[in-house]
Amino acid sequence: MTHQFTIDENPQGMLAIVGELTRKSIIGKQQSVYEDILAKYQQGIDLSKLNKIDTAGLAWLLSLYQCALQKQITINYSQAPSELVKLATLSRVNELLALS
Repeated sequence: MTHQFTIDENPQGMLAIVGELTRKSIIGKQQSVYEDILAKYQQGIDLSKLNKIDTAGLAWLLSLYQCALQKQITINYSQAPSELVKLATLSRVNELLALS
């Protein structure tokens, strides 16, 4: 079984992270993926198609958020799955990422 994720763009220009955002899937994919996502000055990212996420995936989303802040780019996460909301709440970062 492969552990992977993709970044898909819908016709309205919103990105969706699809698949598994886990320790195994993010290895070596920080910088190149961040650069692709941050190519726009404001980016909506749909998380509804995540079928698995762990604390490493949450850290990846936090790192992307921090990278965007440093470049003065607004990132908005939407439709977070309940598993992600629980992880973010336990880690006390749900408000930072505006997850509910």
